[in-house]
Amino acid sequence: MSIEVGARYPTSSESNIEELALGASGLRVVVYDSRNLEEEPLRIEYHFDVARGFLHLDEGDLLPYWKGTACAGGYHLFQITLGGWMGQELQIAGMLSVTEAVGTFREWFICTSNGCLNVLSVSPPLFREFG
Repeated sequence: MSIEVGARYPTSSESNIEELALGASGLRVVVYDSRNLEEEPLRIEYHFDVARGFLHLDEGDLLPYWKGTACAGGYHLFQITLGGWMGQELQIAGMLSVTEAVGTFREWFICTSNGCLNVLSVSPPLFREFG
């Protein structure tokens, strides 16, 4: 289960994770979307202040997300409310033990027509669009 966050983009465009950087200021993710609603190239930057972990996979390795139509609606950012990567890892004894003990981490999913990213973070990302 997931909740769409942010703007909706045309589903006919190609998109991909163009940059992924983890540093002292947090996790920075830049998505390139070939067209916004005005048919101009667009980039969306997501910044997670506190990222506990992340998983980058090709969209073809995440077929359950696509079958559930989460990625078909034109959104790039979702909050995962049930299931997801964290839900799968918690089923394995000892995995994400500290994250589960802290209990304040939520899962976010950045969906593109190519690479996709699951992120465990305390708070939602800040995001902005630029050309």
